[in-house]
Amino acid sequence: MNKKEFLSRIYITLIGWSNYLKVRKFPRFFLHNRASKIILLLLFGSIFFNQIYTRSQFFMPKEYKLVKKIFNTISLNNNLGERPVSIIIRAGEDMHYLMKDVGICKEKQNYCGYFVNLDPFKKFRGFRSRDVNYAIRQSYLHGHANASASPTGTIVINRATFKVLEGMETFLAAAVAHEMFHVMQFAPFEASLKTLKVSKEYPKKTDEEIDEIFLNEDQMLEAEADLGATLMLFYADYPKETFVEAMEYFHKQAGIIHTKGQSKRHPDYITRINLIKAFINDKSFFKEELMNASAPLRWEYNRRGNWLKFYPSQIQK
Repeated sequence: MNKKEFLSRIYITLIGWSNYLKVRKFPRFFLHNRASKIILLLLFGSIFFNQIYTRSQFFMPKEYKLVKKIFNTISLNNNLGERPVSIIIRAGEDMHYLMKDVGICKEKQNYCGYFVNLDPFKKFRGFRSRDVNYAIRQSYLHGHANASASPTGTIVINRATFKVLEGMETFLAAAVAHEMFHVMQFAPFEASLKTLKVSKEYPKKTDEEIDEIFLNEDQMLEAEADLGATLMLFYADYPKETFVEAMEYFHKQAGIIHTKGQSKRHPDYITRINLIKAFINDKSFFKEELMNASAPLRWEYNRRGNWLKFYPSQIQK
């Protein structure tokens, strides 16, 4: 080994030991430095708080808190089934028209479902976010009260519903009860099943006739959900007139009710109100204490996913 190689090897060895000592010393220095401890504490504290904030029901929006309160009341003397139910508060149907106005949804025959179902509690950061976020605000300010249900066990509520029904908790309870009954009905499966049976029994019926049969069956399920929700509220100690008064108000805030489009899936306003009034005035309309009520409900909330979910007591943990 010549002198040049010997000096080069010594230099490499010294560099290696130096790096080793730095790596060993850094954690010791970091843990003994006061400022570093504060930074570390803030970092882990931020991560911990974010996890709590994301799932804590204490920090969830007031709209979700109100829905939770209503369901807890209803569950005290009602059986809400044996499967979990998710509640989602969304931007609302007005987004469909607003997105067409600004040219984001261009095809007239398509429903802008993506934008209708946006989370209204956080800023949208996608394509043309400025226009979309402004539309979300407009949908809240000018939207109507509305909710819908899916046989998957999901209830969606337009955020504007809480503005329109501000100070009218019993009316919001009526909307929630109606949609909850749809979840338990597995609507529109039953209407579709009855229509399928008719089409098999009478194969010569036209598509238009089959569609009309389905709409009639669907209207029957809507009427059934009205009566079921009326009884559900009465069982939960709401005044027996709660649901019919809520339906009257819902139609008033909707405005136009005489067109066929307004009553395509639901019975028309006059028929609907008369059916509910006849039901609550009938001698068979009475309250009883249930032995299989769903209370206490077990709740989960997810801010990132924008959903609130409950599990009836009939579901084992």
